[in-house]
Amino acid sequence: MLFKNGLVCDHLGYRQADIRIFENKIVEVSSSLIPQNQERVFDCSNKLIIPALIDLCVYPKSKILSQKTLNSLSKKALKGGVGTISILPDTNPSCENEAMIELIKSFAQGIEITMIPSIKPTSNEGKINDISILYSQGGKLIYIDSAIDGNNLLHIAQYASMLEIPLICFPQDSSIANGVINEGKLASKLGLPSISPLSQTKEIAKIAEVARHTGIQMIFHGVTEPISFEIIDFFNSKNARLFAQTPLHHLILDESACNNYNAKAKINPPLKDFATKEKLLSILANGQIDMLTCLQCADYNSQKDQVFEMASFGIDSIGFYFPLAYTYLISPGYLKLEDFLKMTSKNQAVMLNLNKGEILAGKDSDFLVVDTSANTRIEDSFSPYYGQNLSSKIIYVALGGKIYE
Repeated sequence: MLFKNGLVCDHLGYRQADIRIFENKIVEVSSSLIPQNQERVFDCSNKLIIPALIDLCVYPKSKILSQKTLNSLSKKALKGGVGTISILPDTNPSCENEAMIELIKSFAQGIEITMIPSIKPTSNEGKINDISILYSQGGKLIYIDSAIDGNNLLHIAQYASMLEIPLICFPQDSSIANGVINEGKLASKLGLPSISPLSQTKEIAKIAEVARHTGIQMIFHGVTEPISFEIIDFFNSKNARLFAQTPLHHLILDESACNNYNAKAKINPPLKDFATKEKLLSILANGQIDMLTCLQCADYNSQKDQVFEMASFGIDSIGFYFPLAYTYLISPGYLKLEDFLKMTSKNQAVMLNLNKGEILAGKDSDFLVVDTSANTRIEDSFSPYYGQNLSSKIIYVALGGKIYE
């Protein structure tokens, strides 16, 4: 198959190029490729060709692991330009043994996108699972909550160092994060229990020191406090290998979206006040955010259509990932497209040792064809973005040698 006349962009920048794929690989990238006999040709004039996005922190619907939820998740991901996801392990059932990894792999057969299981390192009883076997079966990163027992954390970090795989950590102290909204004026106005910024910053400092001591790669997931980035920068200056991953929504929305007890915008970590959101955009521009995530955590509408305190956390957004980013971050100039692709594809590919994340001969044929002059409308009435016409539309997704329209 041949994709002609497209404007190619990845983390290296822009160039006008044609792309030829054979089976599941990009075999040629050149300024002028001639169609071969009976070769299918896609005219990409006035279109962007970019690497498919990779998201390391994704939940299936209601955190239920089944063929149905993974099929639905795959189709949504295609619409949003996401070609590879890592399924977080604290699902129902959880990914804590060989059988569950094999189940995920069997579910993933025939599904359009690539699904990578992450490893739950401890059992419900607090015992360390056989991480080396889970890794050999296909788990590519270890997911922990910062509340993990300190002795277990040290042993898990040593496993990660031995296997040379990253740890991903959600830093939040649940003992002071038992609220439902950001701590501040809006929480007081609405009379809602709040989540303190300290619940994140203190945990990042604690986990960062373990990562520095053991020399492992540590991704902090859901970094939304400006002080957190200062802590990460400090430890990196001491030869730690820490990476900050921030949810897309905290760069687009602020806590005012929760006004009038609007549970559509209830997420964890909670949306911040306007001033903090603006600081996060400055941090983004300064290159202190290493990775982005769409924070996919959909639930059934009945679980969102409740009073704010009882409603579930999460936004169903993977189906609009690229159009949301293009509309709110790239078009306004907060972020260059090539930098966005580094934060949503290249860095993740390097972290997990995937043959993806850039448009080069020899790489897997995982890329998108995007029409930036078209629009994508959000029809989900339970989304905080409901009714919006987003800039850009994904026309084709090339994954594993197949084309999805």
